Amino acid sequence: MRRADLGDVRRNARAMQLVASIVEGQTSDTNAVPGAGGSAPWPHSMGAYRLFNNDAVSLHQMHAMVRGSLQQLVPSPGRCFVAHDFSVVDYSKHSDKTDRVQVGNEAGLGYDLYAALVLDALGRPLGPLVTELRNSQGCLSSESDETVAFVDHLGQAERGIAAARAYLPGREVVHLMDREFDDVALLRFLSSEHGLYVIRAQHLSRVVRWGADNPTLGLVAKTVARRAAGEVQRDGKRFERFISETVVRFDRPSLRGCKRGHKPQPGVAIDVRAVVVELRAIGHREHHQWVLLTNLSEATAPAEVIVDAYLMRWRIERFFYLTKVGLRFEHWRQQSGEAIARRLALTILAAMVIYQLLIAKDDSSVKAIATLGGWLGRKRDSLGPVVMMRGVFVLLAALSAVAIHGVDGLLRLADGAGLGFAIPPELRKARAPPANA
Repeated sequence: MRRADLGDVRRNARAMQLVASIVEGQTSDTNAVPGAGGSAPWPHSMGAYRLFNNDAVSLHQMHAMVRGSLQQLVPSPGRCFVAHDFSVVDYSKHSDKTDRVQVGNEAGLGYDLYAALVLDALGRPLGPLVTELRNSQGCLSSESDETVAFVDHLGQAERGIAAARAYLPGREVVHLMDREFDDVALLRFLSSEHGLYVIRAQHLSRVVRWGADNPTLGLVAKTVARRAAGEVQRDGKRFERFISETVVRFDRPSLRGCKRGHKPQPGVAIDVRAVVVELRAIGHREHHQWVLLTNLSEATAPAEVIVDAYLMRWRIERFFYLTKVGLRFEHWRQQSGEAIARRLALTILAAMVIYQLLIAKDDSSVKAIATLGGWLGRKRDSLGPVVMMRGVFVLLAALSAVAIHGVDGLLRLADGAGLGFAIPPELRKARAPPANA
């Protein structure tokens, strides 16, 4: 952050202070007051307002801090994953935001957020390499100093893929996407850019070339013989897992843009590995089946690895959850998409701090902080970023309060405000002077 090119060292210092205040637990529905225990709320809030609304600081400049951090966190050479997805940011009740667009079922108003989240080789989230916030003028992209015209989400994904290639050279990057990104033109783009991918198929009725025949992809998935691949648990329920795979050829035109009046786009034929995974219920009635498209070779990624990689895609859903529930993204009061996007760039850095805590080597400290945030310590309860973030809030707020008032001063404050009943008796006993003093 100190090396970031924000045009002025004072802006760098302000950015550092703002990220620290987010980690300390700033009240996220305001213009960024300091964290708990802060002593100068007015100048801090005014400094935040000026930075978030400063047109001289582009999103590309602010996001450079995120890119630089990710380049340090992802070893080269080595494998990493990039999960792509988009999420609705609902500001229906914020009428002062005049650049909102229709979102969700088109009954809401707000912004549309696209993110390309980088995961390490073990599938642990590191941070988003690219973000784009769509408003009424277009896409406020971390990849551009100017607003980018919005065409569709597939075009945004292609920008994210290009960014991964540019900023993470020397790494084996595997792109993870859900069924909304099942598009022949996108697969061809990935193949031409030498991009590796695992994408869940949506269009099972598409016709493919399979040997000497031209069946639908869905028929191929039903025909290929499955093999047992052990038992798995999903949402606390047990399943038998069966896997099959084959190679099909996509040689038909892409239909991207046809609903907007464009003609089908012909392209080169590409061979795609199709991995079919079926989960058969044990003791209940749920049933799941996915068809996963990939260009990872069987030699480097057996079918089970492909399935596990697709399941890593869920991490981006948890990233959106962290920003909305943990960092209260949908309650920010900035009055324009540009200000919100600048604030998001700094909030991402705070989220990356939480992610780094989750993979820290000092496991005892991590668990102790998570316990402060409400983690119960049960083996079945995984440590998530939200509970970790709340623990960090409590820890840093306590340190700040003790630094300002001291423990005895805090006890006097609590007694003076009539809160003495809530003070644990063991704390008072620990602070009491010895009987013979």
